[in-house]
Amino acid sequence: MDDFRATPPTPPITSSRDGLAPRIRSDELLRGSRELVIEHRGQEYRLLRTRNDRLILNK
Repeated sequence: MDDFRATPPTPPITSSRDGLAPRIRSDELLRGSRELVIEHRGQEYRLLRTRNDRLILNK
């Protein structure tokens, strides 16, 4: 069997009001999940949505 990982479609990114940084809604990133793993320079970071609907980024 082929070992491949399906990549979900990329959420739309819009420019911020000040035009300096891209803006994306957290619910579009998390897609109904409470946790998202972000890979950066070989390290894993976890973006968590808490019960109080706040975001926490852990290494």
